[in-house]
Amino acid sequence: MSKIRQLASILLLSATLLTTYALAQTNLTQIRDTINNSDGTPFNGTLVITWNGYWTTLSGTISPLSTSARIYNGALSVLLVPTTTAAAGSYYQVVYYSKNGTVMWTETWQVPPSSNSLSVAAVRVSTTTGSGGSGGSGSTGGTGNGPYATLPISISQVTNLSSSLSQINSALTSLTNTVNGLSGVTPSTISFVDGETPSGTINGSNSGFALSQTPVPVSSLELYRNGLVQTAGVDYTLNGKAITFLTANIPRSGDLLQAYYRSSTGTSSGGGGTTSPSFTDAEFPTGTIGGANLIFTLAVAPSPAGSLKLYKNGMLLQQPNDYSLSGVTVTFVSAAAPQAGDLITAYYRH
Repeated sequence: MSKIRQLASILLLSATLLTTYALAQTNLTQIRDTINNSDGTPFNGTLVITWNGYWTTLSGTISPLSTSARIYNGALSVLLVPTTTAAAGSYYQVVYYSKNGTVMWTETWQVPPSSNSLSVAAVRVSTTTGSGGSGGSGSTGGTGNGPYATLPISISQVTNLSSSLSQINSALTSLTNTVNGLSGVTPSTISFVDGETPSGTINGSNSGFALSQTPVPVSSLELYRNGLVQTAGVDYTLNGKAITFLTANIPRSGDLLQAYYRSSTGTSSGGGGTTSPSFTDAEFPTGTIGGANLIFTLAVAPSPAGSLKLYKNGMLLQQPNDYSLSGVTVTFVSAAAPQAGDLITAYYRH
C-alpha cells in the first residue's frame, strides 16, 4: 500500500516550475535540510512546491506553476528560483504529504539568492497545521499572504490527476484481489527475503531480471539500484517473479541491484525465517558523527544480520563496501565515514 501511495504522490503534479522559470533566471538557490515529524521521527513523503506571484516579463499575473520533491528518511534537497528578487508579491506555497497519508501541513517560503545551500528555517515565513499532525522540523504557525490561495486544490486544477487517479484505483483493485487471495495464508508461511540480487545480465541493454520467489504482497518489494529505491510503475514493472525495467532506467554495467520483500513460499534467503520477528524502524545508531568516528552501536543485534538496512542521508549503504556489522556494532570504512550533518538511520528485524 505504501508503494501505491508513493506512486500517487509522484503522479500528483508535473515538475514544470524549475524548467519553465529557469529560462528567465538561471541563478538557483539550493534548499537542503532534514525534515522531521512533530514527534521527532524522520519525515517520509512528498513536498509539493507552488510558485505564486507575478512574472516580471508579463503585464499581469500567471497561473501558479508547481514542482514536487521526494523526501526519504527526512532528507530534502531541491533547487528553486529566488522569490525575493522576483516581482513583488511572489512566494512559494509548500505542502508536505506524508508517505502513509496521515500527516499534511503547509508552509510559505521566501527564497533569497544564495551561493550556499539554505535550511528550511532560513526560507520559511509561516506554517499552517494540516490534517493528521504538524511539523516540518517540528514547526507550527499561521498562513502566509499572497495573490493566490493554493489550498484546497481541486482535481480539475491538477494536470492529468483525474486519469492518474483512475490508474491508481485499478492498482488498488488488483492489490485487493491479491490480498483476498492470501486469506488462507497463515503467518507461519510468510518469509522474508533480504538483499537478494535479482538474476539477469547488467549491461545497459537487458531490461529483464528475475527474483527467486514471488513477492507476497507485491507491494512488499523494495528494489534498490545503487542504493536508491526504485518505484514500481515509474522505474520498473513486476509480474510474478519477473522484473522489467523501463527503457529510461535500464541498469548499466557496474550497477548494483538489491531486493527486499516478503514471500509465502515458506523459505527465506539472507538468513530470514518464518518465526514472528520484532521490527526496529528509523533507529539512530549511537556514535559521534563528525568525520573521524567509524564505530556506531545499534540497540539490538539484527537477526538475521542481512535484514539490516542502514541509510545515510536516505541512501541505502552496502556491506562490506560501506560498513561491516558484528552483533550490535556497525563499523564504517574510512571512505564512507559519516560527516558532520549526516543522518544515519537503521531498519532491521531481531
